[in-house]
Parts: sequence; C-alpha cells; structure tokens
Amino acid sequence: MSAGMDVSPAAWIEDCLMREYDLLELLSQKETGEVSLWQHRTLGRRIILRRCQGEGEVYRRLLGMRQKNLPQVYEAAEGDGALLVLEEYIEGPLLSDRLETVKGDAAKVRQLGAALCDAMGCLHSRGIIHRDIKPENVILQAGSGTLKLIDLTAARVRHPALPGSADTVCLGTAPYAAPEQFGVAQTDERTDIYAAGVLLNILMTGQHPSQALCRGKLGRIVRRCIRVNAAERFESAEKLKRALERF
Repeated sequence: MSAGMDVSPAAWIEDCLMREYDLLELLSQKETGEVSLWQHRTLGRRIILRRCQGEGEVYRRLLGMRQKNLPQVYEAAEGDGALLVLEEYIEGPLLSDRLETVKGDAAKVRQLGAALCDAMGCLHSRGIIHRDIKPENVILQAGSGTLKLIDLTAARVRHPALPGSADTVCLGTAPYAAPEQFGVAQTDERTDIYAAGVLLNILMTGQHPSQALCRGKLGRIVRRCIRVNAAERFESAEKLKRALERF
C-alpha cells in the first residue's frame, strides 16, 4: 500500500493476511460472525481471524498481554460495521468434547476450576466481563492440557453502573447465563462467577445444577456461585479459586 492511501486498520489487517497468509479453514460461521484459521506462507505460523460484532475495546485492552489461560491477541480493529481480531491459534479439543473424561474427577475439576479462575481474574483486572463462559468456549491445549478460555464476542468492558440500570443487550448462553444477563441488572464480575459455578457442576455431575447439584464442599461452592442475588455470590475469581483449593 502507498503511504498516502487512507486505509482503515481493519482493511490493513485483511490486506496483510491476503499477502502473507493462506486461509486453511473456516472454523465456524454464525449470525454473530465467523472464525477462520490462517497459516503464514513461509514461517508456517498459524493464527485465528475473528470477524464479529464484539466490543473492540475488550480486545484492545488485551493487546500484547500474555496469560497462560487466555489466547494472545495480536491485532484488533473495527471497520465496515465489523470487528476484526487476530489472535493466537490454540490447538486442542474443546472442553465440551471431553466432559465424560472429567466428570466426577474432583482433582481434575479443582484443577480446571482454578485455571478458569485465573483466566477470569485476568480479564476482570482489565475491566472485562466475559459473559459467555461454557464448555464450548474452553480449549484444552494439545500436549499440556492447559485450559484456555476463548471467544470474547459477548464480552464487554465494565463501566460504572447507575442505580437501577441494566444491560441493554442480552448476550450469553441461556443455561450458563446469570439472571442479570436477561436485562434485569448490569452484568459485572459476578456474572462470570455464576457461569463458572454452572460449569463446575456440569464437570462434576454431568448435569446442570437445576437438575442435579453436586454434593459436599463443591456443592456448597456451586450454590454460592449461582445465587440469584449477585451480592451473595463470591466477590471475585480469586476468592472462588481459594474456595476451590480448599475443597
């Protein structure tokens, strides 16, 4: 491109991809956007391109950040009504495809729960609420089995809430969504705590807590995570992690 051209950041990202990368696969395509896998022609490096309707500030706050339970974000730009994000490619199965290998294994559930808390804690420290934590948004990295929390399409940056205010757009996956995600209040860090509690219960029992609540100390942890009143849940991912380390 010539230096004098007025090119949007999003167009620049697409131009770089077309010049230096080959499209390998369209991984998913939904109404909310698409995810594709690209490979550098000479280096062999693989990256993910997300084309979605997400909140650009979410990804900008993560640019260059390294945290072992989150994919690294390389670039993020908005253009033509869409958000384009280049991020690290994580090879490995989705947690949703490995539920049977985890179910009932308290040590494994504790380990995965602690890693999820680390991912949530990192996002929350940057003012980001994920709002769509579920097995389909968790990858177990090939080789190491490290948990990676992915897909911030539904995420938002937390802003100070006015008394009585609520989210204007209901996003998330219904079985994991906290009550406030249905327009009754503002989502915050405790919204992710709710979803984490549902996920922990499914990992332990194979069922949603409304169908079968896990027993013992983990059951008490899950019950606190999924309180209808957000003020009664764990206040932070760090406090949830400490509770998990004790069960």
